[in-house]
Amino acid sequence: MLYLLVRTERSLLIGSALALATLAGWGSFAYSALSTSRKIDAITGERDAALAQLQQVQETFGKLSEMETKLGSARIEYSRVVQGWADTRGKLGQAQQQLAALTKRLEQARDQVSQTGSIRAEPPKAPARKS
Repeated sequence: MLYLLVRTERSLLIGSALALATLAGWGSFAYSALSTSRKIDAITGERDAALAQLQQVQETFGKLSEMETKLGSARIEYSRVVQGWADTRGKLGQAQQQLAALTKRLEQARDQVSQTGSIRAEPPKAPARKS
């Protein structure tokens, strides 16, 4: 009988140890599953934040591209204005030369009028002869 008690006690201990091991295993599995779920939630949050940041960078890049296009157009327009200004300065220089020549002719004509009382046409110059 003692043998049966020891054997029963041994079976009870083994069964209790197996039950305890089973509970510990399922407990660690549940903890692992909850921990993994939290990690997944954290990683999902980080991914969503990264996607939002990527979208913001893409919008900023689009605005930058638009500004570069406007800047290129402004540079072209500026070049046109500078070229027009240079052309106008050249025409102004020519007009000033013509005005100076006309003023000189006017002064010469006034001098002739004051000396002779009338304007005389200068005699045409004879063409150069060939030798």
